[in-house]
Amino acid sequence: MNYEDAKKLVEGLIFSAGEPLAEKYIQSVVERYEKYSVKQILQELVKEYEVRGINLFSIEKKWFFKTNNDLSKYLRIETEKKKRLSKSALETLAIIAYHQPVTRAEIEKVRGKSVFRGTLDILLELKWIKPYGRRETPGRPVTWSTDLEFLKHFGLQSIKDLPKVDELVSFNFD
Repeated sequence: MNYEDAKKLVEGLIFSAGEPLAEKYIQSVVERYEKYSVKQILQELVKEYEVRGINLFSIEKKWFFKTNNDLSKYLRIETEKKKRLSKSALETLAIIAYHQPVTRAEIEKVRGKSVFRGTLDILLELKWIKPYGRRETPGRPVTWSTDLEFLKHFGLQSIKDLPKVDELVSFNFD
């Protein structure tokens, strides 16, 4: 397999996958044929696609194609009516994003209000949060963290790309 064929293979793998592909997996497939640098291939593909209608993106070393953000104003195809998240759901999501992994009791402490199960269910349904594990405290409560879909939806490469809390304070949200 020559280099261009390896590049086509990487492109085809990512394009045909139903979900983001781990870089390690892509490397393992390419290595069955040749020892090319998948990192280099991916960097080249990112460059090639950045001027197209679809772009190659990576979140936590998982690769996928996504419509170019510049086209969003032209591609307003709505397949289902969008739901607005309640203030409670947005607050809960923000607390999870900034304090993960976090328990429901910890979320309630930060909010100063109860978190209803339905709020967590909505965020779970959107695949923006996921159960992370259990805290080693009495009752072993479930901890929550953000999921890959959260990063994808908000255009983040990593949770570290969230604005810092002091940056948010400078915004006037009224």
